[in-house]
Amino acid sequence: MSYFAVDDGAHAHPKFMAASNAALGLWVRVGSWVAQQLTDGHVPGTVAKLYGTPAQARSLVSAGLWHGAGHDCPRCPRPRPGDFYMHDYAASGNRSRAEIKARREQSAAGSRRHRERQAPKPPPPPSDEQLGLDDAEPDQPAPRRATIRPDWAPSREDVHAAQAARAAAGLLPLTADQVDAVTAKFVRRQLDDGTVAAAWGGRWQQWAENERPERSQPGGNVVPMPGMTKGAQQRAGLDRLRNQLAGGTA
Repeated sequence: MSYFAVDDGAHAHPKFMAASNAALGLWVRVGSWVAQQLTDGHVPGTVAKLYGTPAQARSLVSAGLWHGAGHDCPRCPRPRPGDFYMHDYAASGNRSRAEIKARREQSAAGSRRHRERQAPKPPPPPSDEQLGLDDAEPDQPAPRRATIRPDWAPSREDVHAAQAARAAAGLLPLTADQVDAVTAKFVRRQLDDGTVAAAWGGRWQQWAENERPERSQPGGNVVPMPGMTKGAQQRAGLDRLRNQLAGGTA
């Protein structure tokens, strides 16, 4: 908050004695507005008309309390035509716009620092002893990624998972020869691409699930049985898969 300064001897000052009481009321009221708006003593003509009459404004100019455009006071800036300037605004104890803004910024910074000091401090992080980590086993290293071995082969579980997925998709199961052919092609492709991984079972399962050996599979073509439709062949294949799974063979 800013204030408009009025000297305690203003009541008997010659300039105050020369102005009418109504004009002095305009001077005080506009002075309050100037201090609030931080205009550094400049009075827009619209504000003067809002709070007073042209006669009151002329009385203040005549008494030397305000200046109009083209005045000859060496200590005060010249306002625009139609506006006014309060004589010796800064010299009368009124702070400038820059001073007030600097004080406000300092006050806001002090308030922020006070709030930061008063804010509750977060608790310190728990120690390893509090978390019960003193005797905990060290973290296990991540599995090492490497290229596939040329002699890699899927596990029994990998084969069963792939066959089950093919059955669920309505595809014929892979024969043992087809499993070997798919595996050889899979290993060759991973080596050609330079692929590295920590495990290969899941990748092989996806590969085997998507194989279509009945179309073209070297060394493992499915020969359709005479007199059987494709649907009948698929059902027969599912029966063979169920028998394999029940017998525990890949």
